[in-house]
Amino acid sequence: MVGVDRDDAIDVLLEQWRRSPYDLPLESMAVAKRISRVARNLEQHLAKALAPYGLDPGEFDVMATLLRSGPPYELTPNALNRSLLISSGGLTKRLTRLESRGLVSRRLDPDDRRSLLAALTEPGRALAGEAVVAHTRASAGLADSLPAADRARLTELLRSLLLHQES
Repeated sequence: MVGVDRDDAIDVLLEQWRRSPYDLPLESMAVAKRISRVARNLEQHLAKALAPYGLDPGEFDVMATLLRSGPPYELTPNALNRSLLISSGGLTKRLTRLESRGLVSRRLDPDDRRSLLAALTEPGRALAGEAVVAHTRASAGLADSLPAADRARLTELLRSLLLHQES
């Protein structure tokens, strides 16, 4: 575990702002900057974990969402949009790339002929399963340096912050 008795890049930034003539909410800035830095580090780490599978994080998100939906591993684009929080145009681009690689198929929804269903193909399901394991292991590696009690506390704090933001 990295010691907490040394300064990180955010401490340096905050010290510079403390010496400035501006009256800034530095405690809030510290939280926001550290969350931003951790998120960026995590995104880079996870992108590296997905690279051997030929997936970018956005494509992985689509495939993982379809995989966790359970058999028959298909959803409407509207359901995917709600889960992924992306635009319909962004989703269409991802689905088109995945479909061109034979990982996802699209067909008319038999319950609503105006809508499509996106589904994992057999090769897509196999690849998604492997990628989910690699992604989860890479995610776990990031927080494993913290003691279990700290991880639990961090989880609760982040949940509280997220719920407050989204309420």
